[in-house]
Amino acid sequence: MAVQIAILLVLILLGVVLVWAGARGWQRLISGAGNLPEPRAEPAEAIEPQGPVGPEGLVVLFAHEFVDRASGKGMVSPRLRCYAPITDDELDPLHWAQQMLYASLATLHEAGCVEMRVVERAATFMPPYPQKNWELQLRQIGPMPEAPISDVLAVAFDLIRRRQRAETEEEEGALWVALDTLIEHALRTMRQEISFWQRSGVYGDIRQYIEAALIAQGYLLEPARPTWLDRVRHKRPRPHEETVERLQDDARQLANRLAAFQRQHGAGLLEAEKESEALKQVDASLLTPSESLDELPLDESLRISIYETLVSLRQLEPSGEGV
Repeated sequence: MAVQIAILLVLILLGVVLVWAGARGWQRLISGAGNLPEPRAEPAEAIEPQGPVGPEGLVVLFAHEFVDRASGKGMVSPRLRCYAPITDDELDPLHWAQQMLYASLATLHEAGCVEMRVVERAATFMPPYPQKNWELQLRQIGPMPEAPISDVLAVAFDLIRRRQRAETEEEEGALWVALDTLIEHALRTMRQEISFWQRSGVYGDIRQYIEAALIAQGYLLEPARPTWLDRVRHKRPRPHEETVERLQDDARQLANRLAAFQRQHGAGLLEAEKESEALKQVDASLLTPSESLDELPLDESLRISIYETLVSLRQLEPSGEGV
């Protein structure tokens, strides 16, 4: 009997080792494919660009003007690396995702589509802000414009509203939703449009969702993927150069609007050469304010909340794709 048990334990251990080895081998295959030099494959046939480009789309096309450069520190998975479409500069993937959400949410607020407030909550004791004792909430107060992020936010609002309608006595349209909950639901909607082969974590998935919309509009050109290996490798779409150049003024106007939003709703407490570094070391007065929460500047509250949400979502993902 003891011999049989020993044999069974050995077989179980062997099975675990084989499964682990297979998973590691597959991960190395995918990473190796991502490390291969990217050929200048001919893009798919260009279409005539159509429709307006939302704020998140401008942040993608002109990322070199909105996003911090990559720090160059630590080991970074090839699947997480990202590059500006126009300049090919390597950028910070977290800051890129943050800037897309920030540009969209700030624009929606200024357009009167959403309202924001800060409310008290218990500290989570979890990174990146373990002692933070408040959360940012939003509610939809107007129709959402047609754009990739505002579309999925509208879907998220609707799903949460229908789910909670039976549990709340608030009137329809007056439901307040925590920003982290809203973004989590929006991300689920985005990922329904992203194939398994193209998944690259929360930061990359948000970016690829916007890129797919820009490809459909004709502002980005999708590279051809004739082989299985091409599908595994992360090939970057290229900009439709003539049309993107005509959007330069739109990008400049967006930068001016975001600067105006910061001046009107901020207190200049996150000023730094690299915003992605400033958000790692936020002043305690913003995380655990001693005065009324109504005194918290909206701009800093929004940026802190987006950063916290993205980092928290990233921590829930498999570490093998992380940085």
